[in-house]
Amino acid sequence: MARWNGLMSLSAACLAGAVIQNSGSAQTPRASTAPAGATAAHAVAIINGEVITSADLEQAQRWIGPSPVALPANRKRQQDLEALSLLIDDLLMQQFLRANGPQVSQTDLNQKLAELQAELKKQNKTVAELCRDAGVSQDQLLRNMRTKLAWSGFATPRVTDEMLRKYYEGYKDFFDGTMVHVSHIVFRLSPTMTPVERQGIVQRLKTLREAIVAKKLDFASAAKQVSQEANAPQGGVIGFIPRKFAVEEAFAQTAFALKPGEISEPVVTDFGVHLVVVNERRQGPGSTFEKAKPEAKEFYLEEMFQGVLAQQRKIARIEVLLK
Repeated sequence: MARWNGLMSLSAACLAGAVIQNSGSAQTPRASTAPAGATAAHAVAIINGEVITSADLEQAQRWIGPSPVALPANRKRQQDLEALSLLIDDLLMQQFLRANGPQVSQTDLNQKLAELQAELKKQNKTVAELCRDAGVSQDQLLRNMRTKLAWSGFATPRVTDEMLRKYYEGYKDFFDGTMVHVSHIVFRLSPTMTPVERQGIVQRLKTLREAIVAKKLDFASAAKQVSQEANAPQGGVIGFIPRKFAVEEAFAQTAFALKPGEISEPVVTDFGVHLVVVNERRQGPGSTFEKAKPEAKEFYLEEMFQGVLAQQRKIARIEVLLK
């Protein structure tokens, strides 16, 4: 399930991607090809000809923070791959903005830094203390701020009021603050399943839905018996969710289209195949486009960012050398 984070503060946003030490930026790109003599011991990935090194990976791991317990070898490798994924995404976006984004002036960067300093001053904190606590250098912080300014310069002119209004109307329940209380029954999907096996799971849930609708068993009892989720003993109760950011889009879209008491047809997400029931709908205070527009724009730009990043992943030449 996706997680709801809300809007990050300016300081958190500035630090969110600052994970590459001694790496390229929009002004100081990495080498265009792997350096002579680079081996798997030094290069952990090559992205469109640019190298991510083991030193970069170590810095990313320091930024993420140590595990509170010793990890088994397989979990340690998974953690390494997660950190490397952050580095790859960061470099892909740097490469994209290098080719497509505007140049960020020192004046713009200084202004953004001044805004950060003003915010930190309210918390009796300095930029140096912020960097120390986050485990990054001020140069890293500035590089990340430059990247974010370049993204804003690229994306903002491409967003129109018409786009934002359509986005607002499509997610009006979210901006209104409306919540629905949901339960689900889920059968997990395995990446190794064949299409026939996956369709078999969908059919099993259709049959189960028919039995629940016919009142041969109730939803909560069925969830306790067959749902493959930690909340199965509680009858599959998830609780109140907003229209966005709490669960995957297919799940949320289905839930908000249901009336209280209605049970969905099987819904496929990356998590599995679900039957969804809405137990209660709690109307929010409401909203208008004019008041919600700044927030809508911020969310729209973030989703645009993720869309560009997903496209770059598809077309990039990514070679992972991590052992």
